[in-house]
Amino acid sequence: MQTDTMSVSELLKRKARMNILFCGEGFIIDGVASYNLYLSAALRQAGHQVAIVGRWAGFNGFQERHRQAGVKVIQCASLTVDNAWLVKQALAFKPDVIVSDSRRSFPLTLRIYEATGAKVVTVFHDPPQLEREGERSIEIIIANSHAWVTSEKPIYHELKKLNVDLPVHWIQRPITAMCRPTPLPPRDPFHVVCLGRLSGWKSPGLRAIVEKAAELKQAIPSLRITVVGGGRRQVNFWIDAMKANIQMQERFVRILGTKSNPQPFLEQATVVCAGATAAIEAILSERPVVALSGFWMGEVTPENLEQGVSTHFAERAGEFYMRDNPRVVIDALINLYRRWDNGKMAEQASRLRRKLAHDFDSQSIAKTFEGMLASI
Repeated sequence: MQTDTMSVSELLKRKARMNILFCGEGFIIDGVASYNLYLSAALRQAGHQVAIVGRWAGFNGFQERHRQAGVKVIQCASLTVDNAWLVKQALAFKPDVIVSDSRRSFPLTLRIYEATGAKVVTVFHDPPQLEREGERSIEIIIANSHAWVTSEKPIYHELKKLNVDLPVHWIQRPITAMCRPTPLPPRDPFHVVCLGRLSGWKSPGLRAIVEKAAELKQAIPSLRITVVGGGRRQVNFWIDAMKANIQMQERFVRILGTKSNPQPFLEQATVVCAGATAAIEAILSERPVVALSGFWMGEVTPENLEQGVSTHFAERAGEFYMRDNPRVVIDALINLYRRWDNGKMAEQASRLRRKLAHDFDSQSIAKTFEGMLASI
């Protein structure tokens, strides 16, 4: 849609803050929701008025964390994404800019855009799906966007190949403001915190840890394992945890399900096992990390840090690490325990955070996003 509305750059010149509206398909906890959480919080901290709109479908979400960051939450129970009440409340916010993902929330974005003419920034969390039809088709997204953004370099390259007449930007997740480093606890008890979605694609590494929990306990007598994350395989994790607890006659494995804030668990952790954004959060919280997701990489060190986080631990670029060898995770944990030195581990964790903080700095990324807005 072509509009005669004032450009965002003019708005930025005329007032110190803008009304920025994030559109979500629903308040669930996943990668799309975490991007909305981090970016909305960073833009609010930068002085803008920020809101997020989406339907509530009865699942745990980031609503409270949004509110704590000063972001207005607009929600209601709804079977459809583009609920009329949600649109009405979104219009009352009078957005200058709408931030939308390219997958599930675009129909809601369209309703709001058609009524306001606000600039639309579309965020791609997956490569463009050219076969999709209807209001989520690539043609509709091109026609109703003013800029495209992704946080992952491989997706950025895929978007550039489309040769669209739109600015395409690679902008990292602004994470540092949402992480709080705390002192590393002593080695014992050796508390392994596992973070991630419990699904076939996301959690093979986590499943290997729970399946081999009894073996790990024999090698690490003070071992405690806490799994934070929900998903369709959660029952399988509960069964494996129960077997391990019975075998070792101690309740040392806990499956907690979905939690909206990982920070309390990061603070309790001796070591964190996670992939993608959760692993980055753990590093920024100054915890030793064994990186995993759909694939196994092993301990994150100063030598492999850049390679590891360049594509959220290598999933997008096809740089797979020992995909069929879960022993990498088991052996990494045992090796960490045996060579543990609190002073050296704390120093390395602090060094990794300092190296990584620049790439995910909330303040500087908010400024980068503002600069992108000024160009549309």
